[in-house]
Amino acid sequence: MKNCRHHSRACLAALALILVLGAPAAALAYANAGQTLDASDGMGLNLAREQDAYSYLCSTIGDSLTDSNQLQGIFYSRLNDPGFVYRSIPGGTQVVRHGMPGGTTGSILPVVRSEDWGAGEGANFVMIMAGTNDLDYNQGDKIEDLAAAMVSNIQAMVDDVLGGNHDPAVRPSVIVSGVPAFLDPTLTARAKYYNNLLRTSLKRVDVFTDAAWWDLYDSSTGAASRDLMDDLKHPNGDGFYRIAEDWFEGVDAMYNPKRFSAENHLYKGDWYRQLY
Repeated sequence: MKNCRHHSRACLAALALILVLGAPAAALAYANAGQTLDASDGMGLNLAREQDAYSYLCSTIGDSLTDSNQLQGIFYSRLNDPGFVYRSIPGGTQVVRHGMPGGTTGSILPVVRSEDWGAGEGANFVMIMAGTNDLDYNQGDKIEDLAAAMVSNIQAMVDDVLGGNHDPAVRPSVIVSGVPAFLDPTLTARAKYYNNLLRTSLKRVDVFTDAAWWDLYDSSTGAASRDLMDDLKHPNGDGFYRIAEDWFEGVDAMYNPKRFSAENHLYKGDWYRQLY
């Protein structure tokens, strides 16, 4: 699994962008070029890693929430900032973001397949978080039927990102996140049902987390906390910070199994393996 990846051309291009555009503009241009995140979108990390090398590649797949610069920047910083006290993942991790704004599990799936994301791009880790739009667009559907179809699509994504490779020595590790709570109590309850079905039904995954739902949930209203949301289904910066932490904990659990006892709503999947 420790496939060292060198990105000298990409990093040289990024450094050139810094000289021409300045660091903030260069970071945006570099992130948009193939959706590769080698910068932290204002989190204080250098645009290009000094060693010009990464030990790991993480592919993140989902909708507009997954595409968030705030979420991706914090997630990247947790994976790569050596000053982060709880970091146990060795080397460095490049993050390739595949967020599709407006995408449903059904519309994201064929793109995962056609673009050969995951194993096809040499990913060591794959993070999948999708389904928010399915719940929003299909509010009149019975949640039992809708959630079953959504879980089927996520399972197909899992199998596609594995690329048919079940060898634990070389296959990607798959982390699946449930969707966060909504500002609407009914949608929040439907999201919880979907997350529970994901947790109990998915196969061939290493880690599942539904912490994003719980970390945004306000028990006094039965919905997401208004202090953590921008609108019905999109968190604000503080909300995305919490989700990014949950993502990191999911990856970190493969190196630090104590995560499962220390963190609520983090679960070993049927293919869980410790990487140390």
